[in-house]
Amino acid sequence: MITNTSIKHFRALKHKKYRHEHNKFLIEGKRIIHEAIKINVIFDIVLYTESFKKYNPDFIEDLIEKEHRIECLREQQIKKVTSTKTPSGIAAVCTFPETVQLNFITNKWLYLDHISDPGNLGTLLRTAAWFNIRNIALSPDSLDPYNQKVIRAGMGAHFHLEIHSDIDINIFKENQYYIVGADHHGQPLTELLVIPKRWVLVLGGEAHGLSEAVNKKLDTTLSIPKSGSGESLNVSVAGAIMMHQLSAK
Repeated sequence: MITNTSIKHFRALKHKKYRHEHNKFLIEGKRIIHEAIKINVIFDIVLYTESFKKYNPDFIEDLIEKEHRIECLREQQIKKVTSTKTPSGIAAVCTFPETVQLNFITNKWLYLDHISDPGNLGTLLRTAAWFNIRNIALSPDSLDPYNQKVIRAGMGAHFHLEIHSDIDINIFKENQYYIVGADHHGQPLTELLVIPKRWVLVLGGEAHGLSEAVNKKLDTTLSIPKSGSGESLNVSVAGAIMMHQLSAK
């Protein structure tokens, strides 16, 4: 049975400090939970409403068959736990993935320098997973990748990636990666013919772009040529184009 104390615990997972103290994070929605089930994630607990069960009986039955711990909440209770205005009626508590060492055997990395918008961060993670760029590094003081809005925007990408926070760009220099920055003053991406096998794509924050410290470590900068109008591209859109082009080289 779920107590008020349990509800307070689940609700507190909205805060970074509490997530990291307890090594837990919360995901919301049928699609993300289904993505986690596909790769055999074991949930601490799955919370659902009677309304969700009514329209998704097979989904709940599948959770029971796989021996996940599930508990039914009232609508008002699940609203307290989740961060969406209109909850879908299902959420799950997960344990953080085991911390793994930085993988310098892999050839492709994405480095995110002070990305502060959760929607953009989640979309970049989702895009990286699509292009099989499985290793992600976030600069110090970046947004927590387990923020609930980031997880929603990631649409399950977190379960397919190795995400490392508080990483200094220098470590890639030390391990002989070619560091590519996205910048509107850079070489046009369309003119890039070849790129070294081991590379890191660096994307900067929405407001100020790449930080000065990171800029000094770049081997080159690339830009996306404009053929129409507009001041700039959203960082997640620019990142998707860059990832597609670099992965194809």
